[in-house]
Amino acid sequence: MPGNAVDDTLRTLFTATSDLDTFPAAVSAHFAELYPDNEVLAQIPSLSPKNSLYSLPERSLVKFNAMVQDTSPSPEMYLATTPDNQLGGWGIAEEHLADIDYAHLRECSLLWAVSIPGESQWSSNHGPTISGAPTPSHPHKFPIPDVSHVGVQLKIYDTKAAENSVLDTDSPINVPTLHVLFFRQIPHTIVPRVFPSESLLPSSDGVRNELIAWIAEEALAEDREAAEWVLLAAIARVQSRTPPILPLSLTVSAFPSPPAEAPSSTPALCHVLSHLVPLFTTLPLSLNTLNNTSFAPESINENLHSGRLQLPAGSVCVVTESGVTEGIIGEKGLTNLRTVQEMMNGQTLQYIFPFSHFAFETDVSFVVLTDGKKSAFFQTHANVPLRPASPNESWKLDMYKPAEEIKLPTEETLELFRQLIGGAKTGKVSIGEAAASFIEEDFVQERKAVSSEAKKAEAAVTSDDLIHRMMVARLIALSLHEPEVSVEIWKRTKDLERKRKARVHVDASATPTPPTPIAPSTPMPST
Repeated sequence: MPGNAVDDTLRTLFTATSDLDTFPAAVSAHFAELYPDNEVLAQIPSLSPKNSLYSLPERSLVKFNAMVQDTSPSPEMYLATTPDNQLGGWGIAEEHLADIDYAHLRECSLLWAVSIPGESQWSSNHGPTISGAPTPSHPHKFPIPDVSHVGVQLKIYDTKAAENSVLDTDSPINVPTLHVLFFRQIPHTIVPRVFPSESLLPSSDGVRNELIAWIAEEALAEDREAAEWVLLAAIARVQSRTPPILPLSLTVSAFPSPPAEAPSSTPALCHVLSHLVPLFTTLPLSLNTLNNTSFAPESINENLHSGRLQLPAGSVCVVTESGVTEGIIGEKGLTNLRTVQEMMNGQTLQYIFPFSHFAFETDVSFVVLTDGKKSAFFQTHANVPLRPASPNESWKLDMYKPAEEIKLPTEETLELFRQLIGGAKTGKVSIGEAAASFIEEDFVQERKAVSSEAKKAEAAVTSDDLIHRMMVARLIALSLHEPEVSVEIWKRTKDLERKRKARVHVDASATPTPPTPIAPSTPMPST
């Protein structure tokens, strides 16, 4: 639909609507009905890192899959109707008016939106391609440095739909602007998924095993146990705030640093995960990154600058520690480390303003890669030491092979992997009465056995262990596309935990581990 056709449609709707206050909602309803689903929307050119904003004429109709990075509590005034009863707003050109009836002034909300940070290439559905390369506007408002993206100002006239605006925005002068006709919330999986997926049943366990094997072979030196933990972390999400059921945070320890001859310092695991999850980001820690960048959004000169952790809900973030060399971590670096830890612990991110901080809810899964026996900076829910199946001379180099050397499965198999992960990311599981009774009795008997054998205090089974196992059991059920934790799943959970703890015990008994240089802001079970 060309721009003049949009304007004509708006004017027709305006003529049919007598109430200025309900007109914006009527516009939203009309265009939402005109473009009811993604299949119809796919016909519209999209703004994306592949498509240039400046190759289109003004007043073009486009769609934009975006993350709102910054909003404003102070709306903009516009003239909703001119003295001769013509439509105003929505970017329609107006003559300079000397006499304005202030009763015809209305408000529109202003927001700054950016391309979805970390969106995987396979999950993007941008419709017809627009020629030309994008020119990022205001790069300080995008959380991932040196990444091509689109940033625009949005004007939303249906203010009731935009009433959740909470932050600050740029001046509208010389800023690319989209006048919003209607909008829909994008699911956390980007591509809609279902749980349980009929296309996976009854062979979900087989698909799961294939997926674990592929992750292990391509990125984790054929260590299937570590690959299973990575899978569980990748599907984890915030399931409840009260009581808190938050994403599993994972450390993969004994993960080798990149060899000198490695073509890149990016682990192959990052390339593999980018093929599986729709929202993926790498946070490579270094002294420069810690001391000279911001992980949290910060208002500077009344302009909200993005932080590295201002990520969309549903993201998976791999944190690498190999780039941190000898040197001093300054105050800013310590603040950044605390920001990561607080986000792992409570799934909130502090936005920094000149005289106050505000915490906003997040939903991001973390996987930490460290060459030590545990993370030097973070406490995570679980630590699994890497155990290469065949530690030959080249295995460390293989851990850093470039993206083009990743051996992909068939497109059909890859789609099944994505369905399994995406469905698990959206699913909910319960615990049946039989399983709940079994778990309770099993826990009681285990504590009695430990007590009667007078084992060391660190071997005691605590309530924290039970909470941790319940978290893992839910994730295993989700990864199997099972809507209920069964007795069998509970047994699998205990076996997986037993093997992981055995690895940790072997590592811990080898040589002393240096103390962690930063303490978490709130306690987390040490496992």
